[in-house]
This record gives sequence, structure tokens and C-alpha cells, in this order.
Amino acid sequence: MIDVKIKDRETIKTAAGRTIEEILDLHIGRGNYTPYIAIHNDTFASFQKTLTENSQINFYNRYYVASRRAYENAAVLMLAHVVHTRFAHLTLSIQHSMCDGIYFEFPGSNVDSDIVRVLSEAFQRIVEADKKIVPELISKQSAVCYFQHIKNLSTAALLEDFSGDTVELYHLDGIKYWLPSPPLSRTGLLRVFRFIRYGKGFVLRLPLEGEPLHLSKMTKQIRLYEIFEETIRWAEILGITQVSQINQLVKNQNISDLIKISEALHEKKISRIADRIASSKRDRRLVFISGPSSSGKTTFMKKLYIQLRVLGYKVVTLSLDNYFKDRSELRKEQGADLNFEVLEALDLALLNDQLNRLLVGKPVLTPVYDFTTGEKGQSKSEIIADKDTVVILEGIHGINPGLTRGIDDSYKYKIYISALTHLNLDDINRITTHDMRLIRRIVRDGKYRAYDAARTIEIWKKVIEGEKKYIFTFQGEADVMFNSSLSYELGVLKRHAEALLRQVPETNPSHPESERLLDFLAYFEGIGEEEIPPTSIIREFIGNSSFKYA
Repeated sequence: MIDVKIKDRETIKTAAGRTIEEILDLHIGRGNYTPYIAIHNDTFASFQKTLTENSQINFYNRYYVASRRAYENAAVLMLAHVVHTRFAHLTLSIQHSMCDGIYFEFPGSNVDSDIVRVLSEAFQRIVEADKKIVPELISKQSAVCYFQHIKNLSTAALLEDFSGDTVELYHLDGIKYWLPSPPLSRTGLLRVFRFIRYGKGFVLRLPLEGEPLHLSKMTKQIRLYEIFEETIRWAEILGITQVSQINQLVKNQNISDLIKISEALHEKKISRIADRIASSKRDRRLVFISGPSSSGKTTFMKKLYIQLRVLGYKVVTLSLDNYFKDRSELRKEQGADLNFEVLEALDLALLNDQLNRLLVGKPVLTPVYDFTTGEKGQSKSEIIADKDTVVILEGIHGINPGLTRGIDDSYKYKIYISALTHLNLDDINRITTHDMRLIRRIVRDGKYRAYDAARTIEIWKKVIEGEKKYIFTFQGEADVMFNSSLSYELGVLKRHAEALLRQVPETNPSHPESERLLDFLAYFEGIGEEEIPPTSIIREFIGNSSFKYA
């Protein structure tokens, strides 16, 4: 018998060798817990995990980020299983997020409606069979040998670089799969999904956080698809699509060219954006930059400033953060619980008035917001703009149409930025934009804001909620998108992030997430910083940038 403490209940005694699911069903009853992802001894675990020693069990009551990740992991595993059993002659290749789901392709083969229909029907049968997805902890070398034996060389190569001694694989119908974190424990839990033919491949749509029982309204993301296609072209130029390939460059001391070419691709794209602004048919003198947290908006703005100056423009840069309403005014509107994420927290009347004045050549004294006092002051010198001046505004609401309703759209050029990596872990496991940005944020918060990783992870939940409401909705408004990810950056961020993540106490609610990220980073070889240029976007997070940040 072993002692198991279930959530905040008293400790119970149960037989060793039972799974978490069996223990919960026996002692609290199925239907009295949310069966997406378990927390075993402060780390994420499958509900099919077998317990052999005294343990603590917890779980989330909400379908939030960790729960949706388990949902997506199960969907990827089940899809790989369908392809393995029904389309053995094809290679499934995961690409990126798209249309509230995941976009896949079969390299070298066209995806038609018949293939999508067969995939969907076979997937539905696995759901209805409610099969267990069973975890197995084995040695790293045994896992490598298994994947080499079944000719899954992409996963074998990834696991060879893993710095740990053991890895967890997941069984479905006797076939083993590797996933970066635990999936749902049963296929029957994945009830809500839809397959849609899209572009050259197809999208497997899944429920968003907070909405486990239905899919959101389908919206074609043309701009996003275009930027991902560009990202794939970048991958072809670099000759890099998976983590194991970068690791090999590091081990062979050949990473230098990859850093240089990655940075050059950024510079070339920013230069082209500046050219597009200059060649716009209408006089687009107001450039708005938007994107989610840690997407590199500030450095992008500074690099765009340089490119526009090269073209002969005078440039004025403004931050929307300086246009917040005074805290006293916000309290009257919102009450005690202030929300600075909403568009209405900005002094829209002042912003629209000042931009219109700048467009007709009148001088303005722009505000300077004091976050300590919660009040707007004024800049010490006036700003004036003529027809050869471009005004760049950066902030999360930059491409929201409601930001500048009082200004003619012909003056506006809107840019959306995010870290959309082309890099995958292996053929079926992607690196999410969510994880890229969170690791960037942890490193930057630790270096510049004296935040520990636990606090950043906790804050991140609210950041994501705000982004869904106020940023992602308006991606389609952008004239152009910029991918701020760098193929080598996780190897650089690794050292900084690991040091911060290891400090999260086991008793802290953020510990499961910190352990997941540490496990994720263990698949990357570390990369030194000496060859990273001082103007690189990654310098915004690790330091030693030649740009100045407020």
C-alpha cells in the first residue's frame, strides 16, 4: 500500500501499481475531476501513469493552457497513428498553428478532399474506441534504438541529443510515440475536432482554451499562411527544419554561418517592409506596429527606423503606453480592479487629435506616462512632422481599427509581429510560438525586471487571455506580418532560462510548467553569444544590445 494525497483532500491509502485514473475513480469517482492533465509530485503527468510510491496528485479544473496542450498532444499522436496505419507510404509533417488548430502536410504529395475525409473518419473511429494512451519511462538509449528500428529517424536524432537519461514514450495499440509533454489519457476524451483541407495540406482544428466543448468560428488566416510560407522558404535557405540539425551544427562548431544568415534574413525583410512603406500608392505616413508580448516589437521598431532613415525619411517613434489615461480616470471608469489591456484604457481622443495635427504639420507635445504615479506628463520638446516624416507607433493595440477611428485609413500602414519559428522537434512535434515567447519573457523579466521565473509564468496566464481578446483577433488587419523568431535562439536562451527555471520551488504552483520547460530545453545544445550582432532582436532579451530601451 502507498499513501496518496489527492488535491486538497486528506491522504488516502491505496494499492501500489494503480494508475492515477484508477486511484481517482476509486476514491473520488469519475466525473468528479477534470481528466485532461494530471500533476504528479509537482510535475505534469498522464492520468495513465502508474504509481508505485507515496505521491501527491493534483489536476486542473479548467480547460486552460496545460489542458489544451494535453489535448493537442493526444490529437497529434492519434493523427500520426492514423497515418501510420492507413497511409504508411506517406510521411506526416507538422508545420505550424493555423485557424485555431494545427496545419500539416504530406511532403511530396498533394492533399485532396478524399484524403481529408479518410483521415477524419479513421480519427473518429479511434475516438469512439476510447483507447488508453499509456506512458512508459525507458532509457534514452532504448528509445533511440526503438525509433531507429522503426525508421523514425527524426525522433531518434532528437532523442540522441537529449541531456537526460530517461524519456517517456506513449503507447497506442502497441506502437510507441514520443511527445514533448503528456497527452490525454484516453482517445475518447478528444471529442471535439474537425479536419479541413487548407493550402497544400490540411488543418486539424481543436477547441481553444476555455472552450472545450465547441470549435470557434472558422476564419481564414491569409496573412498568417503567407508568413508561414515565407518561413518555410527561410528554412530551405538555412537548410534547417529540426532541432537535431541545429544541434549537429553546434557540435561541429559550424553554427556561425547559421547565425549570420538568420540575421541577414531579418534585415532583408525589414528593408523590404521599409521599401513597401515608401512605395505605397497612398501617403502612408503613420506606421503601426503590433504583436503579442515578447515578440520583439521594440527592437523591430528601432530596426525599421534605421531602414526608413536610409530611404531618406525623417522618423518619429511613439509608444502607445504613453497614452494611457490617468489612473484616477481609469478608476472612475473601471472601479478598483484596473485593466490596462483594454483599448479603452488609452486616451484615444488625445492620440487621434495629436496624430491628425502631425499629419497637417502642426507641432505637438506628446505625453509621457509615469507608471509610478499613474499620471501623464508632457515631453520637454515639441514634435513636428512634414510630408517627409514617418511616425511609427508601437503597442499591443496598434492594428486595432478602433485605435484611430478619427484618422483616414489611407495614412496607415499596419505591421503585425510574432515569433513563428519554422523549427520542429521532429516530424510530428512542433515548437509553439507560445513557448518561444514565454522563454523570451522569462529571460527578459529575470534580467531587466528582477522577476523570478515563477512570477513570469503566473503572469503569463493573464497575458495570454488579454492577447486573445485584444491582439490575435486583429491579425487580419495587418498590411504585412514579420516573423521575429531566429532559428538559433533557443540554444542561446537555454543557459539564461534554465538558471531561472531551476529556482522555482517544488511547492510553487508554477513548478509543473517550469519543469516542462526545463525538459523542453534539454533537447537543445547551448549556443554562445559572441557572434550575435548588437542589433539582433534576441539582444532585447539577453542584453548587450546597441539599442537603448526605456
